[in-house]
This record gives sequence, C-alpha cells and structure tokens, in this order.
Amino acid sequence: MSLIKQLWLAIILILALASSGSFILSTLSSKQYLEKQLQMKNNDNAVTLALSMTQLPKDPVTLDLLLSAQFDSGYYQYIALLDTNGKPLSERVNKNIKTHAPQWFINVIPLQVEPGIAEIQEGWAQFGTLKLESNTTFAYNKLWDSTIQIALWVLLIGLISCYLAGQLLKKILKPLDDVVDQAQAIGESRFIMINVPKTKEFKSVVNAMNTLSNRVKKTVTEESARLEELRFDNNFDHVTGLMNHDYFVKKVNASISHEEYFNEGVMVITRILNIAEIDQKLGYKETNQLLKTIADALQHLCEQNPTLSASRLSGADFAVFSNQPADCYSLGTSINGVFEKVSNITGQNILVNFMTISARITRSDTAEHIINSVHHVLDDIGTEGSNNLHVINSGELNQYQDHNLQEWKNLLTSALDNKRIKLESYAVVNQVGDLIHYESPVRLQLANDGKWFCAGEFITWADKLDLINRVDELVLQTAVNSLANGAMPIGLNISASAICNPAFIDAAMTAIKQQIQIADKLYFEVPEQSAFDHLPEFRQFCVAVKALGCKVGIEHVGTRISRLGELHDIGLDYIKIDASVIRDINKNEANKTLLRGLCMIAHSIGVIAIAEGVQNSDEINALKLLGIDGMTGPGITL
Repeated sequence: MSLIKQLWLAIILILALASSGSFILSTLSSKQYLEKQLQMKNNDNAVTLALSMTQLPKDPVTLDLLLSAQFDSGYYQYIALLDTNGKPLSERVNKNIKTHAPQWFINVIPLQVEPGIAEIQEGWAQFGTLKLESNTTFAYNKLWDSTIQIALWVLLIGLISCYLAGQLLKKILKPLDDVVDQAQAIGESRFIMINVPKTKEFKSVVNAMNTLSNRVKKTVTEESARLEELRFDNNFDHVTGLMNHDYFVKKVNASISHEEYFNEGVMVITRILNIAEIDQKLGYKETNQLLKTIADALQHLCEQNPTLSASRLSGADFAVFSNQPADCYSLGTSINGVFEKVSNITGQNILVNFMTISARITRSDTAEHIINSVHHVLDDIGTEGSNNLHVINSGELNQYQDHNLQEWKNLLTSALDNKRIKLESYAVVNQVGDLIHYESPVRLQLANDGKWFCAGEFITWADKLDLINRVDELVLQTAVNSLANGAMPIGLNISASAICNPAFIDAAMTAIKQQIQIADKLYFEVPEQSAFDHLPEFRQFCVAVKALGCKVGIEHVGTRISRLGELHDIGLDYIKIDASVIRDINKNEANKTLLRGLCMIAHSIGVIAIAEGVQNSDEINALKLLGIDGMTGPGITL
C-alpha cells in the first residue's frame, strides 16, 4: 500500500475516532441532563401533589378526583396513591405512549429515572404514599432529535476536515510526489533533476537523487566531449576542420548504402591548382589561414543545407557531397562562388587558381570510384581553363526541375489514397543472434502493378509536396495492423516533420490506444539530426509514446556525439550508431576507441547500443568484443 493511502487511512481513522468520541459524549451528556431534569420534575411534582392531598379531607372520592385531575392536567406516565402497606388506593397509568424515536434507540439509550415519592399526612399520622413518574416520551424525542443533529454536524465537520486535511496533505506531500516521479524516471533511465524541498526528511533524499542524476549527466557530458575530441582528431583535418579523406569516403559510402534515404546525390570536387606557388609566396601560416577561410565558407554552406557535407581530401582538393538529388550545375556554381570570393588575396598580388568538377552519384557508385574518376579528369585538364566548372553527366541537369512536381503529386496521392504500401523487414539482433526487432522501411507502389519504390526514391518529393505526414501516418497504421495480426516487433523511421506535428502525434496515440496490446512491440526511430534539431519536440514525442509502452531510439548516431549528454533525461531505449563509424571497424583502432566510448555512454544512461550497416563476420566479431548490444545490416541474418 502506498504511503499516501496509509496517511489517508490514518487521517480517516483519527477523524472517525474523534468524531465518534465527540458524538458519544454529546449523546450521553444530553441523556444525563434529561434524566436529571426528569428526576427533579418527578420529585417536585410528587411533593407538591402530596402537600395538596395532606390539606384535603381524606375522603376516597375527593382524593381520587384530585389524583385524576392532576394526571389529566400534567404530563405523567404513572401516578399512584398507596396506603401505609404499599397497597394502591388509587392509580393512573398512561398506556398511550408514542415517540418518533425508534425502539432500538430507546433500547440502546434508556432513560433511567427514579419515580418521585412523597408522604401524605393525616394529622400526626401517615395516611399514605404518593408515587409519580413523568412521561418520558418528550425526553426520548428530544434526545433523538439532538442525536440526529449532532450526527449531522459531526458528519459535516468530518467532511470539511477531510477536505482541509487533503489540501494540507497534498501540500506537504508535493515534494514526495516529485521524489516518486524522479525515482520512476531514474528507473526508466531518465536522470532528471528536481527542486530541493524544505521538508527535512525529503531534502536528504532529493539531494542524494539529484547528486546521482547530476553525476550521470556530468559523466555522460564529459565522456561525450572526450569522444567528440577523439572523433575530430581521427576523422577531421586539423587545419581546416573539415572531414578528412578516409572519414569522408566512409560517410559517403554509408549514405549510399542507406537505400531508404538515398536515391541519387551529387559530389563536387574543387582543386586549388597553384597551391605550391601560394605556399611559397605566403608562407605556411598564411596559406593555412587561406585554407581555413575556404573551409569556413564551405562549412557555412553545409550548415545552411543539412544535406551537404564538406571534406578536405588532400592538400589542394576540397569536396562537397549532397546526399539528396540536386542540380549538378547549380551546386557546382555555388561551390565555385566560394572559391571566387577568396581568389584575390587582399594585400598580395596572388590569385587562387582552381578547377571544379561536379558529378552525379547513384546507388551503384562508391565514393572511391567517384573521387578517383574526378581526380583523373582534373589531372587530364591540368591547369587549362582554371576557375571553370565542369559537369559530368550534364544530360541530367534538368531532371529535378519543378515541372515534375505535379506528376509526382499525382503519383504519390494515388499511392497513398489506395494504400499501396508495404513494410520491408531487416533483422536487428543482439550479441547472441536473438531478434530485437525488425527495421521496417517503407515501400510505395506509385502505379498499379508497378515497381515498389524505396523511401530514398520518393521521400524528397513527398517532403516538397507536404505529403510526408500522410506517408508517416499510413506507415504507422500499416505497422499497427501488422502487429495486431501477430507480426514480430517493428521499428519505424519517423521524420522530423512527424515529431513536430501535433496532429500526427494525436493520430499515432489514437491508433496505438485502439491496439494497446501491441505498444511494447512498436519501436520509433528518429534520425540523430532530426532529434537534436528539434530537441524540445522530440522530448514531448518521447513522453507521449513511451507513456503507452512504445520504444524510442535515435538512429545514425555519429556526428553529434558531444550532445549525447542532453539525452540523459529523455528515457531513450536505444541508439543506432551510424554505418560510417561501423564500416571496417575490425581494422580501425581509432573507431574502436570511439565505439567503446559510445557504448559506455549508452549503458550509463540505460540505453542499448546497436551498430548499423554491419557488412561481414569480421565486423560482427569485432563489435561483440567492443561491447555492442545489437547489430543490423547486410551481414546480419536470423
């Protein structure tokens, strides 16, 4: 039984005892008062009547008439005139005794009143004895009425006392509610902080629990910062702050391998043709500053468009990759503009000569192949036509113009209206090979009996056409129906617009509540970028779906490691570490260290760590040794 219930029972018991005691004492006091008054009336009336009879002639008829007159004019139950031997000479008995007090009440609280007795004299001798009892009907009626009034007042006071006690108890126990909520949150791996109450007993408990939460947050934050520093040292160029060649290649390959998110992309590579001349004339420090200026401009461009990522491939080569379909010429022109702004170095008669190649990437490509091909083109062109842009696959330049929007809208609307949708199943397993859940990417059939398109092929158009929420709702309903029909646990990818859309969340809650028995088999996955870009909305989304018993995780974790400490109080169930970290993990000691740290952070906040994009048995064996909890990817089978 909870403490609050026990306190309520104690309050009710105390009030009941106090009220009952007050009620009983008041009733008994009234009873004693009435008995005393009746006794006095009996005695006074008996003495008065006896004195009157003493002064009258002792004629039996006269005495009987006086006795009868007194009985009729008074309020008596019994009057008797007895001789000296106790034999009745005349008596009157009231047999018509009626009271509205119930008989059980009369039996429980009887009025014990002695009859009034007085002596009647005849000269100096005793003539007889007068015995008189007043009628107790009015006394019982009065006692019953007063008892009812007292009971009603006691009940009213008791109810008011309970209400006031409840308000006071709520105020006193408010810190306890916070402590209970904090304890439950910690049990759910949400290490929250609460205000320290003034109550001495609660204060020590709250201080201890806040210390625990703060220690976990501090540990996670410090370890996240250390891992971010390690990630930067191993994966980023120290001069420019951009991704280095190896990390960029892994990231591009990881993006291409995500068929649910990638269909086509663009890579733009720019080479500074006269870097040696610039270094000779400016010196090491100034040249590095020039490169940093270029990198900052490229990074600013990437921050404005999250689909872009930039790298310094080598001393003179810079690359920008778009993981979404884009116009090769437009993107290449933007990159060219960055270099043109720094081509004329202030105060120095030096021009920066550069060459830019823009190429389209498909799912059949690899980063190594594209980079090597572009390098060959750059080597063939040499220094001719510097500061120019060359586009590979130029015939594709117009394929993403807006005149296709209406066609895509018709196709997507038809597919959604007719629910031509299905979910694929890719196993996510733990270290011993048991199923955790199935990743269930969406497939849409845009035309009847046509090809099933993966998300990477239509999701960009759905986003442009404001149909992404319809896609999310249909995916969720499909998953709920599948689970209701006995499907294994399902993991759903949820877009940023979905977690920010109250209408979607309400629809999701309604759909899940209708099949509440499947809630613990439903896993929601939000990309790392979406979770951190919309952290308040993501928190609210987690609270809503976890209240129903669903699981929540973050996928593609790897680029915002320093912010993992912000997740300590959300109550995540798992994180999925991006394939760019997992790729060739058996050969990359730096990423092994990074992954160990990520697993440690996850475990410290009660979250399991899952590796994405696992390719082969060598990676599987390495991941098991590093403490990973789960794995998914092409190399994972049940």
